[in-house]
Amino acid sequence: MTFQDLRQKYPKFIYKSFSKEVVDNNLVLKFVYQTPPDHTFVHTVTLTNLKDYKDMDNLVFNIGLSEMLSYWKATCSPIVEIQASFLDSEQIAFWHKLFIKGMGEYYYKNNIDFTPDDFVSITTASITPFNPPLNLRGGNSVLVPIGGGKDSIVTLEILKKHFDVLPMVINPTPSMTTIAPEAVVIKRVIDPYLLKLNSQGYLNGHIPFSSSIAFISVLVSQIMDCKYVVLSNERSSDEGNVKYLGYEINHQYSKSLEFETDLNKYLTDITDIKYFSFLRSLYEMQIAKLFSKYPQYFNIFTSCNKILKKGIPWCNNCPKCVSTSLLLSPWIGKDGVIKIMGTYPPELPENKVIMEELTGVRPIKPFECVLTRDEALGKIDMNSWLSNPNMPTEFEKILKSEI
Repeated sequence: MTFQDLRQKYPKFIYKSFSKEVVDNNLVLKFVYQTPPDHTFVHTVTLTNLKDYKDMDNLVFNIGLSEMLSYWKATCSPIVEIQASFLDSEQIAFWHKLFIKGMGEYYYKNNIDFTPDDFVSITTASITPFNPPLNLRGGNSVLVPIGGGKDSIVTLEILKKHFDVLPMVINPTPSMTTIAPEAVVIKRVIDPYLLKLNSQGYLNGHIPFSSSIAFISVLVSQIMDCKYVVLSNERSSDEGNVKYLGYEINHQYSKSLEFETDLNKYLTDITDIKYFSFLRSLYEMQIAKLFSKYPQYFNIFTSCNKILKKGIPWCNNCPKCVSTSLLLSPWIGKDGVIKIMGTYPPELPENKVIMEELTGVRPIKPFECVLTRDEALGKIDMNSWLSNPNMPTEFEKILKSEI
């Protein structure tokens, strides 16, 4: 099926409803989406060992907005109807921008022209808006999402010396639970029906998953009274992968400074929690230098998304493995990388194309969270600092004291 066929057959996608209930001491959130006349999806997010408290509906509703892209992409419907609650014009503009920029890789890989003004429109229910923004109860602690890689380890290790830090993991891997055994655990379950449709030829592709992490993190922070949600997105997240139909397509858009800034503005109508990346000011190479100070994690962390066998954390033949080894070798040497990964991926003949993509010999940068091309070529200033206007001064001082 082509995307034109699907859009014609399924002109409307609906965010129908959301619900929350406490089951066995867990807060279970369910989101219902429909693509009439044929398809209904139920998406589930479970916050383990966390209970409901009053006035959370706006935060839950927004998690549902961030998760709907996983289901909308199956048909690329031109109308998105929000029946679950109300959005004002500025909020609609925020989500419309995420549909356009956050789904860029999906459009590129599916050869979809997303540039017409009427490509996607968002309508909303005409009901009473939510209550005024939620306030924290006086907490000053920090929520740190843990992904299992070197960046979130650096954030965790530095900040726990200065704050009460609460780690959070989503669908944890063994590396995540080893890094942060005390973390709040989130279970996120895609409706299996969507996977069935994908196998039948419905559209599939990358979504801005970090936007879902953002809204889930804000909800957990509100419940646990954390003043800050502190991410570990680095400077390289602002570098795009390819130009397409006049747009820069960025695999990491929902990790970018642009999205972070938009989100903070959006959150002012919902909560007084602040959301920012602690490592935004640094290149990946600078972060790798910091990570090299924590050898206790060398055999625990992993950044590979294509693990071949259970228990083996590196495939050695993907852009992430090549990128990670390039970043670490200046600080721990090739032998140190080989001790971690078993090989030195940049020198493997089968990774020649990946090296050419990373260094710009080939025009399209890999669609992964990898180092910048200047870093791959050894052209960055290790004293460089990119100001992050979203990061409070106290955090900036802490990070500067570490580099």
